[in-house]
Amino acid sequence: MLKKSFLLLFLLSASVAAQELGIPAAPHVLTNGSAEIRVPADMATLSFSITTQEKTPQKASQAVDTSVASFVNALELAGFKRQELVAGNLRLAPEYSQNSGLSLKLNGYQASRDVIVRVYQLDRVGQVIDVALKSGINAVQSIQYDVRDKARYLSQVREQAISDSKSKAAELAKAYGMTLGKIYSIQYVSQEPPSLM
Repeated sequence: MLKKSFLLLFLLSASVAAQELGIPAAPHVLTNGSAEIRVPADMATLSFSITTQEKTPQKASQAVDTSVASFVNALELAGFKRQELVAGNLRLAPEYSQNSGLSLKLNGYQASRDVIVRVYQLDRVGQVIDVALKSGINAVQSIQYDVRDKARYLSQVREQAISDSKSKAAELAKAYGMTLGKIYSIQYVSQEPPSLM
């Protein structure tokens, strides 16, 4: 279950300290509106890393490419689509060690690539990890859970935050025997917390 929270903040006016921004001198009210929606995840993004070290850059890159190809082919055989898989660019760097004379000795070359897999059936996340390990993948870098139709939920939480802000402003005005006029300014902030791992 994924917990997604969205905080929408509306500022309908400003404090006295912000008068230099052009806030009107007439009586005004400052309110904020917030809302939060928690929705279950319906997709996951898995990030894997493949790293090898060989004596030559050619062998290192070939070893990484072989592991990536094996992983991608195994996933396709398992029913995953090619567009759900993204293989990153090759990274290649020399590996040195320092001997007693403080000079550097070339030990070989390290090659690495990342592979991202998007899973739309959450019960298959474990299967993807099993396939990765059998294909020689060295590390699972991250598993990010998310929702596909995020825009719909953002629209819902935004409407709830606006309603919350309006309700607070109306209650304050009524309590002081005032009536609300036109909105002078609005500041909007959307905060989305990191996905659960």
